[in-house]
Amino acid sequence: MAITSANGPLAGYRVLDIGGPLALHCTKLLADMGADVIKVEPPAGDESRRVPPFKDDSPHPEKSLYFLHFNTNKRGITLDVEKPDGRAIFLELARKADVVIETYRPTRREELGLGYQDLSAGNPGLIHASITPFGETGPWRDYKANDTAGIALGNLLYLAGEPGEPPLQPPGEIAYGMASTYGAFGIAVALYHRLESGKGQHIAVSMHECAGHIAGYFIPNYGYTGAKPARASRKGEETDLYDPYPTKNGYARIFIIPVEQWRRLVDWIGRPPSISGPEFEKMAYRRKHPEIVVGAITEFCSRHTKEELYEEGQKRRIAVTPINTVGEFMNSAQVKARETFIGMEHPVIGKYLQFGPVPRLSESPGGITRTAPLLGEHNEEIYCGELGMSNDDLVALRSSGVI
Repeated sequence: MAITSANGPLAGYRVLDIGGPLALHCTKLLADMGADVIKVEPPAGDESRRVPPFKDDSPHPEKSLYFLHFNTNKRGITLDVEKPDGRAIFLELARKADVVIETYRPTRREELGLGYQDLSAGNPGLIHASITPFGETGPWRDYKANDTAGIALGNLLYLAGEPGEPPLQPPGEIAYGMASTYGAFGIAVALYHRLESGKGQHIAVSMHECAGHIAGYFIPNYGYTGAKPARASRKGEETDLYDPYPTKNGYARIFIIPVEQWRRLVDWIGRPPSISGPEFEKMAYRRKHPEIVVGAITEFCSRHTKEELYEEGQKRRIAVTPINTVGEFMNSAQVKARETFIGMEHPVIGKYLQFGPVPRLSESPGGITRTAPLLGEHNEEIYCGELGMSNDDLVALRSSGVI
């Protein structure tokens, strides 16, 4: 087990990261909590280095802001594990590691000789996490899938959008993020188990299952009743969600269900005659006359900023939520007060703001101590300093395309 100078609850644990996009968030979580994560990239660089946005819109392996975000605190080496010499070096590294994280298709992993039995043969305490689209078994075990496929096949995408209209794809990488988060949780549990047993184990994470697992009450309801989930409309009589409303500087969402909230909202608006009658206190009536309700609230919101609505809504105990842009989120008083972003300086990118560690632990907090590694930045440090290779060895490995 390698001891590092990093702070955080996972300081002292070494993680070998040969995962693709599915595992980016997982290894970031571990690294930001103090683990010594060694990112193992092919000699041409990890595919995430080619994902935009890029600094100055200039595609370059060291300028991907996406790569920068997901690879803080990691050391980086290049190694082609598909070559025999590369595989031998990786197995040697695995003997000194606590965790290996990879995203190979199960059949490909077996072909490469990088399965749990192979990796743990020289390290019985090794924890091996495989984060894949569909898990280790089943007819889809070797299928490839991106984040969109994950939310589509896991039924999350079906639930998004208006009834009778095509599904709406949410932004971000929800399925990737959930698979990585479950993977990090599994690794933490396995490390805890090893404290008592001394044994490692294999962790299999299916993105497909993770996406389905967070689908709220829809799956348990279907499992119990067999009823097909129905989307709630924001346009008609099926819901009491009136969102979003245009304001002076953007949009705000208002969510009203209890009659007490409705009464407080009407008082706040100034009790306009169009919606002040007692019949409007009944949700069923409001749902039958959405044009009247929407018209009154739209006129009211148009006279205020979303921040004014939010602050006053809090005072009146009414659920009003500003819909923030990225800049408004990063510059909000709440984010600044919590010092969520940390100023960093990268040798190629220059100065930028990096998202700090999440979650925050009171007794053993993580931290951001280094920017994402340059391609092969720590080859000499790890190959020569830790495996005892010479500079001539590195030159030979480089010339043969192994590193």
